[in-house]
Amino acid sequence: MKKVILPILAILILTACGETKTRQEINRRKAALVEKQETELKKAQAELWKTDSLLQLTNQKFDSLTKEVELHKQSLKATPEELTALTQLRIKRDSIRTQYEALGLKIRYIHKKQKEK
Repeated sequence: MKKVILPILAILILTACGETKTRQEINRRKAALVEKQETELKKAQAELWKTDSLLQLTNQKFDSLTKEVELHKQSLKATPEELTALTQLRIKRDSIRTQYEALGLKIRYIHKKQKEK
């Protein structure tokens, strides 16, 4: 009987020690993940704020340039440079809008992951 209990006791002690170290490592990684999510969230929110300001400014420029070019088109005085500038500004606006939407999705995803815990 003693021969059976001694090896089982040794296995239980070794297993318990291993689980403790593993559990500590898991807890450290969970804490690091929470910290990383918070850091990424703050960075994305700051970037979203800047992108939103830039998008609003670009939209204003695009709207005013569109009105100007439309007036010139109606009077048949639109130049190729004006049309090119309008197209380039539209491309820039669309690019900024895409970046804005991607940042918004990133923030929503981080919030979703934080709520899962």
